[in-house]
Amino acid sequence: MHPYYEDEYPVLKQLSTWFKQKSAEELTEIIISYIGESANEQSRWQLAMLNDQGGLAGADIKNMIDKALPEEGVWSWQEVSGYFEHTDNMFTEIFVAIEALSASKQWQHILYSLQRLNKVLEQIDDSGGFRFDLEGQLNQKLTALFTQQTWSDDKKAQWIFEHYKTWQYDVFPSVPDDFILTENVNELFINLCTTEAEKRSQQGVDLSVWDEKWALQRLIEPLIKQAQQKHDWQTQCRLMNMTAYKADDFIKISQLCLDENEPLEAEYWLQQAYQSVTKQVSHAMDKLSCQRFAVQLHLALKEYKQAWQLAWLLFTERPSFSGYKDLIALEQKTAVIDVDFKTKTEQVFNECYAENSAGCITNNADALLSFYLYHHQLAKARLWVKSHKANPSHLLKLADLIINEHPQEAVELYYRVVLPTVAQGNNQSYQQATDLLLSLKKALEGDDPQGTSELLNIMIGKIIKQHKAKRNMMKLLKTHFSACF
Repeated sequence: MHPYYEDEYPVLKQLSTWFKQKSAEELTEIIISYIGESANEQSRWQLAMLNDQGGLAGADIKNMIDKALPEEGVWSWQEVSGYFEHTDNMFTEIFVAIEALSASKQWQHILYSLQRLNKVLEQIDDSGGFRFDLEGQLNQKLTALFTQQTWSDDKKAQWIFEHYKTWQYDVFPSVPDDFILTENVNELFINLCTTEAEKRSQQGVDLSVWDEKWALQRLIEPLIKQAQQKHDWQTQCRLMNMTAYKADDFIKISQLCLDENEPLEAEYWLQQAYQSVTKQVSHAMDKLSCQRFAVQLHLALKEYKQAWQLAWLLFTERPSFSGYKDLIALEQKTAVIDVDFKTKTEQVFNECYAENSAGCITNNADALLSFYLYHHQLAKARLWVKSHKANPSHLLKLADLIINEHPQEAVELYYRVVLPTVAQGNNQSYQQATDLLLSLKKALEGDDPQGTSELLNIMIGKIIKQHKAKRNMMKLLKTHFSACF
């Protein structure tokens, strides 16, 4: 026994001394008695014995792999943990047996182990990842053994191709990325992908069917990667077009052309994107994607007026404060100045407010408040929030901006945020509400604490009255605002 273990575990030291006093026969009886209680232990020790006696035959190793990975329906966390603990123990000896074989035999057994692992995982819920250690070892060994095989380059390329074109296993090295390919093998693999892709294209692929499109796209990916490495954007466009079906597919090609400073080519592919929208029952977002990219294209072509007009149209159709800031940036790029831009935006945002059936504001409903805060039009912002709901972050931002001049309004805005926060009824929301109240207290105690603290106390009193049944919240308030009780 290693001295470290004896020092770390004194019981083991005692047992070690005791075992040394036993005869070989007594030790044998102890071991046999121990392993006789577990079939797993018997298999493990049998493996150790056979390895010690000179190794196992191929059929024996395969049999041991099956024993290490039995087909069982295992679902509970504890059962899965125990299952793979047994598996890991068995494979400690199995790997020893495999490594005594030739490289070709090792390859067969490691590949079989991966296949077996995938098979048994169909009946095992390993969401805890107990297989990861074994999976990593098998993947690493398989990729290392690939380079040791005496196959021809054609056979290596064919194997990589067959395991690449069709997704066969959930647990497996990434093909071809995890494998080291010589330049010639890689070129042969690329040729196989090219031939198969052209064959499927000639036979006809229904790109509206996801599985068919994905299968062709997978074949083309290595070809695109090769074109990228050669900086051959024209070939890349041609390859991408082979699986282009929806507007976004063509826009990606158009973006590539734009990145290559080829705006006229980009314009052609954008037209293909528009045509794809008209050919199919497309979602409105497909057309929107085309229009948004068209703005970029107008900019690249220095068609600044068209870029601004289209961007403004898109903004009015889907107004948002982030969209407004994008327009400001676009105005600076194009130097197309609309003197009524700000006024028209305010009118657009004024029509955005809406509430859903639950009484909550819809997306971008308080864009006008963001607009007023952005331009520091606090008087308009104060007036707007009196008759409209708004997102809590916007209410708090306004409150912090007006707290010195209008403390009463600031407290009311905080109240509108704190009250529904407390109503969520969990300790996290209670702490969040308390933090907001403490922040408000600190702000009110700035220049004129007299009177303003009373505003806070009145507000807390309302909260206590409405939520006195929430004990944990009341504890927090008593700790920080005892004067309110």
